[in-house]
Amino acid sequence: MNKNRIKTELLVHDLKNPIAVIEASADMLIRNAERENPLTERQIKALTRVIRNSRIAMSLVNDILEVGRSNEGILNKGTYRCFEYIVFPFVEIFDLIDPEIAERISRAGGYKAFIEILASQGVRLEMDASLWEKEIFLDVRKVRQIIRNLLSNAFKYRKKEVVVEISLDDNNLFISIADDGKGIEKEFHKKVFERYFQLGDEREHCVRGHGLGLAGALVLVEDMGGRMTLESEMNRGAKFSVSLPLGR
Repeated sequence: MNKNRIKTELLVHDLKNPIAVIEASADMLIRNAERENPLTERQIKALTRVIRNSRIAMSLVNDILEVGRSNEGILNKGTYRCFEYIVFPFVEIFDLIDPEIAERISRAGGYKAFIEILASQGVRLEMDASLWEKEIFLDVRKVRQIIRNLLSNAFKYRKKEVVVEISLDDNNLFISIADDGKGIEKEFHKKVFERYFQLGDEREHCVRGHGLGLAGALVLVEDMGGRMTLESEMNRGAKFSVSLPLGR
């Protein structure tokens, strides 16, 4: 392990601890209030925001760690069923949007229940039901993070719907995630994959932020020997497609 990797992991460790404490403390205040001192609606909303933003911060920290590992070519492949790659990213995303929906997704227990919950939230999953239990040999953490980062981007810009397509052939796992938002100007098609580059909420001008989402996803995809493409036209949304070669 080189010095830069050690520094990154130490920094991530130092950041994770206070973030976890903040989230746990806010959660404890809400739970204790139910039994002891009731909180006002405004106080509960404020604490809920603390919890959600703590989770966002933790996701960003995990992005930094995983991208750092990818830069060193570290892969941890294993055999997992298809749903084990797919479900967790949705739980993470909805945990930031609506924790009750996240809980329902985590307990869905099967393909039909899973797609029905997603459909109720404006997400259309196009995947053959036979893939749900299919075993796939890949780095599950990296695949989950790729899906989460692309979902996060799609939810940020969608108007009404997000479409997720999952398919498989003998050599590759295919993932595509599309939103029905305003779309991305052609001049930004390469820039959106740059670290810390973000588009404005209306996708009319670029703004700098702390986003590693698309850049991080691209690093992970390429580290696994895969490919990511973008299809987008103004007023027709954006579709990010990923192909990942299956491990042997």
